[in-house]
Amino acid sequence: MHASPVASLGAGENGGMNVYIRAVCEELSRRGIPTEVFTRRTSPDGGDRVRLAEKSWVTRLAVGPPDDIDKARLFDLLPDFSEAVLSEQRRRRGGYSLIHSHYWLSGWVASRLRDEWNVPWFHTFHTLARVKNERAAEGALVEPEHRIAVEQAIVRHCDRLIASSTQEADDLVRLYGAARTRLSVVAPGVDLQVFNERPTAALRKRLGLGDAKVVVFAGRLERLKGAETVIRAMAILVRDGARSEPPVLLVIGDDSHNGASESRSSGGERARLEALAASLGIAGQVRFIGPVDQPALAGYLSLAAVCVVPSYSESFGLVALEAAASGTPVVAARVGGLPTIVKDGLTGFTLVSHDPAQYAERIGRLLADEELRACFSRRSHLVATQFTWKETVDRLVAEYRAHRLSELRPAVAG
Repeated sequence: MHASPVASLGAGENGGMNVYIRAVCEELSRRGIPTEVFTRRTSPDGGDRVRLAEKSWVTRLAVGPPDDIDKARLFDLLPDFSEAVLSEQRRRRGGYSLIHSHYWLSGWVASRLRDEWNVPWFHTFHTLARVKNERAAEGALVEPEHRIAVEQAIVRHCDRLIASSTQEADDLVRLYGAARTRLSVVAPGVDLQVFNERPTAALRKRLGLGDAKVVVFAGRLERLKGAETVIRAMAILVRDGARSEPPVLLVIGDDSHNGASESRSSGGERARLEALAASLGIAGQVRFIGPVDQPALAGYLSLAAVCVVPSYSESFGLVALEAAASGTPVVAARVGGLPTIVKDGLTGFTLVSHDPAQYAERIGRLLADEELRACFSRRSHLVATQFTWKETVDRLVAEYRAHRLSELRPAVAG
């Protein structure tokens, strides 16, 4: 309920989960399986229902103000959102075969819907409060106890947990006592038609980059994502580099609600990071691009010599997979599903530490060694081809049908 698959990516709470839900619904539609996505209306503009694919719709419910409100305020809207979903279903006089909720807020709603509709309930967390708190960056907001309590209840009561990586599955068992028998790992995919190696001369010229090597960070701007680590690493590279033209860092994304709150005294996380780059003397080498859509992101990833993903926690790390599909080596934190995509020393580098000097050393190694970068690029693309949305949905449909769903019923017409 807190983010829509038809919203612009890279701003607010819109990120990998949006990509995931949209891609899954599109693939289910191609197979003739209809879906209905319920989300909260965050703007007065546009209709109540938006077609996502031939057999998939997004229903936007008027719950709370039609604005992109702070995520912390959404908890109080859960009863109203639940009732709005139930009212919409009653109005159409139809039914559903199953519920698949995403994120803890939606899980709270799904628990009530499952009881009302008596259908199987699947849940994917995407992030876990106890993991975020355990590995929090300095200055990051601590996730509240009521979120942890809701997540614990979801683990206890849902019919099937779908984790995005083996690490997320292990975290669910270790921190929430999830039963392995009720837990499956289904990795996300990547659209290989969108993310691939492509010509970038026009983009390089438009950005006025000259011959500078490009490093990309892409993600919501908040402490969790670790953009500060990349900026500090860039300062080391610029200071110590022998090359005549220093590398350029492109920061893609904008403040999330957490980012805006965590860095409120600085005017938000983007403003804080801009000030940091200036204080380190590299403002000219760091460019803040803002949020971009998937095709534009694919262009930036192809342009990059290196993509850096220094997150403090990730259930999977979709941008690393998108970079790999684009043939771009990744330097990433060794958290969540990132080691599944980034094979240390084979397709890129993973680091346990968030020490900027260690990131600078790995990034610098790739920037300086064309042969190594080309080798990692080829291997990265090969790894990415193993993660397709077709494979993701094959696994999901198998999970759905394993719960005595021999046939998935059509979604409500209307």
